[in-house]
Amino acid sequence: MSHLLLERVSKHYGSTTVLDSIDLAVERGALVCLLGPSGCGKTTTLRLIAGFVEPSTGTISVGGNILSRPGNVLAPERRGMSMIFQSYALWPHMTIFENVAFGLTLRKFDKAQISAAVGRMLSAVKLDHLAERYPGELSGGQQQRVALARALVVDPEILLLDEPLSNLDAALREEMRFEVRRLHDEFRYTTVYVTHDQAEAMTAADIIVVMNGGRIEQIGSPEDIYSRPRSGFVANFLGGANVLSGKALDDIRLDIGAGVVRCAEPLFTKDQVGAFSIRFHELDIRAEEGVNTVQARVTRQTFLGATRDLSLVLSDGTTLRASTAPDLRIPESGAVWVRFDPQRCRPVTL
Repeated sequence: MSHLLLERVSKHYGSTTVLDSIDLAVERGALVCLLGPSGCGKTTTLRLIAGFVEPSTGTISVGGNILSRPGNVLAPERRGMSMIFQSYALWPHMTIFENVAFGLTLRKFDKAQISAAVGRMLSAVKLDHLAERYPGELSGGQQQRVALARALVVDPEILLLDEPLSNLDAALREEMRFEVRRLHDEFRYTTVYVTHDQAEAMTAADIIVVMNGGRIEQIGSPEDIYSRPRSGFVANFLGGANVLSGKALDDIRLDIGAGVVRCAEPLFTKDQVGAFSIRFHELDIRAEEGVNTVQARVTRQTFLGATRDLSLVLSDGTTLRASTAPDLRIPESGAVWVRFDPQRCRPVTL
């Protein structure tokens, strides 16, 4: 049985549907990322799990016990969950030790238990030497570690993270992605992590849940979702991809308007509209025509250090993006041939 289970959960505000009958099962000890753009329903899902919001339909269960259903929601403080917000919410007048100890103090643990538990947790997040400092004396990354320590020290049934790294600069955000994963591997709490950042999800998650428009588009491991996206939205949102559509000439060939592209596997139904995705770095830019190529014109190229980013337009006006080796130089408005590797063409729904 799944540890955390959402069954046909919806949330409506008047005539507006924020969450549309989602099903989600989270195994004990897993770190699951809810990934998607702003307004897709991921934070609402987290707030429903936490008990801050009542579902319009469906049930939310932990360990087989129903915690939420319409008209009956167990209070957040009785759920055995810890939640970390974007703002960290540290008490500025308390030391780091006192901040981490706060939940244990409320639970009336004795001083010896509190001292031992806080000491172990501060050591785990590598902040034991800063126990007597105040939050204002710490960097953003250190404050985030304090928030993690405070959430974990109470031994929660489930840990909930709402965009926890969004207030950090790029370098600290990258560092903390690995820190979140390290702490999860050490403590193995069941964790639901909300983010719009695909790099965070790819780094931290066991399972990624891609959301769009209040619905779940796809659930899978980071590698599975990246390598086998089921929809054009997932292909674009996770990793960036070109999505092309056209009329199927047979089960492996698609007329995309500017030419015919052949795919490796039977993907299409003859005379029906089909679509496939291909990642930016999987396009092969050539100077001459070849097998499975379509002619294009370069409209923009940007040197990015490790790669060169190209914008291309096909004869029918279709635009593509390609990521190439940095030393590839093409004259502005230069004509090239784009080769589609049949093995890299993945079927998607539009």
